[in-house]
Amino acid sequence: MKKSVFFACGVYLLPLFLFLSFPSLGKTGADSSAYRSVLNLAYGHAPEERNLLDIFLPNQVNANTKMLVFIHGGYWTKGSKNQLPKPLIQLLAGKKGYAVASINYRLVKEDQNRYPVQIDDIQQALRFLNSKADSLGYKKGEFGLLGASAGAYLALMYAYTADPKKEIKTVIDIVGPTDFTDPMVRGKNIEADKTITNFLGVADPNAPLAKESSPLLRVNASSAVPTIIFHGENDEVVHVQQAKNLYAKLSQLGVKTQLELYPNETHEMRKSLFSVFLKMGIWLDQVYPSGLKN
Repeated sequence: MKKSVFFACGVYLLPLFLFLSFPSLGKTGADSSAYRSVLNLAYGHAPEERNLLDIFLPNQVNANTKMLVFIHGGYWTKGSKNQLPKPLIQLLAGKKGYAVASINYRLVKEDQNRYPVQIDDIQQALRFLNSKADSLGYKKGEFGLLGASAGAYLALMYAYTADPKKEIKTVIDIVGPTDFTDPMVRGKNIEADKTITNFLGVADPNAPLAKESSPLLRVNASSAVPTIIFHGENDEVVHVQQAKNLYAKLSQLGVKTQLELYPNETHEMRKSLFSVFLKMGIWLDQVYPSGLKN
């Protein structure tokens, strides 16, 4: 199946008309003149430009401006920071007043760059963003993570297992896998099983690594952060039960969470982009306001 929109695992091309119908984008300031871009900054030394990131800053950036970091999908084997659509930058940076970063990370290639090097890259990228906060004018030491599919997994895994300083304040999880031991995404789903095996380098879903690399099995009351989850109920790549199980676990832990399910939607979430972004904006206003001065 061809993955042709923003939320799919492969190449994301977000339909512009959906954003043009988004009410907040029709108002003054929601265009490229409302933010500035700082592109292709190297946060590490990985080859093939895998340690580059882009930063988009609102014109009204100040010491309270919060940073959102986008982590792309692509089966952990493809994709890039350029998959963050311009209309989304316009909404988050131009209209809502967030600083936004989009990062590359090392991709699995043959027998190289398997998990957890992507988590290491995220950590390095966040350190770099902290180092640039004073000179670029946004707030240091606080981040929201936004990811789609494989990128959503990395956002969850980093927030729940690799953030001892508690810098991650919220995660926006869009169709992300959460449990690599789950038979619904292993033996019963050939495509998903092959993807996970390639990512981990381990085929056995009961292996210790499969458990250690599953956000659902690693999150606890001290590591959890507010998390909103978007998922299609007919997702053919990541079974919807993955989202339901994470929501149940976070609820049990007493962590602020929200689950948005979309009947008849597949992994691409093709028909529900308007709803996803509307609810994402409301969530951010509640748990991680941008710091925009009105």
